Amino acid sequence: MTENYIQYAEGYQKDNIDESDIVKAISDIQLMDEEHGAFWVSVITDDEKVIEVNKDLSLSVIFEEQEVKYQAKDWNEVTEFFKLILVKKFDVISERVKNLG
Repeated sequence: MTENYIQYAEGYQKDNIDESDIVKAISDIQLMDEEHGAFWVSVITDDEKVIEVNKDLSLSVIFEEQEVKYQAKDWNEVTEFFKLILVKKFDVISERVKNLG
């Protein structure tokens, strides 16, 4: 069963990812054009939790069908969010985007 996956706006998708896939995606997105410069990670629990990042560091955090927009300060912060979603720290992510967004 797929627990998580990554997908790029240009169509690439990989199931059951780990942190190395996130690091590669962040490197890749910085080389993409604006139209294809996005990727998202989804973690499947009782529902689907998604974080999408665009080349301009804007994030969409979608938990329980509620979307929150957030502007990350740098790629390190983006990496932190993706590490948190992979280890299912959804409450930590929710607090950060509400308090900092």
